[in-house]
Amino acid sequence: MTLLDISQPNVYQLIKHFHSIISIVFLVAAVWLIYRSIAGIRKNLKYTSLDKVLSFIFIANMYLQLIFGLVLFTNFGSAQGYDYIGAGTNEMIVSKRLWPIEHIVLMIFALFIANLGLISSIKTSIDKDKHSKVLIFYSMSILLILISLGVIYIF
Repeated sequence: MTLLDISQPNVYQLIKHFHSIISIVFLVAAVWLIYRSIAGIRKNLKYTSLDKVLSFIFIANMYLQLIFGLVLFTNFGSAQGYDYIGAGTNEMIVSKRLWPIEHIVLMIFALFIANLGLISSIKTSIDKDKHSKVLIFYSMSILLILISLGVIYIF
């Protein structure tokens, strides 16, 4: 084994690791952003540059997740044995085979909704409305993400 082994399974693990790290950063930014939005609505706080930066971090992380997720799905999934041939029951095969597609579609919708929230919050001039638009659109986006992640464990 060499010091830098760039075989396909190792690249898959590396990209999957980056995907996980970005997920953690996204979660921290999302919780912080939701907290600041609720506080901004309740206390009628100004929509500061920190709120704007958190919104951009939220969106940028979603785009990075999309890029790494698509790379994992398109190039490396079949090399890792995720084609599910020979799995247990037929329902399990179909469920696991379709989950990546459902996950990607829901993530694209979540990204679309988050972008709508960013655009509408930028175009709004009242600070309380900015906080409420961020809270509504980003919460819907987070809900779609949670649904897309939970589908594989529920079905």
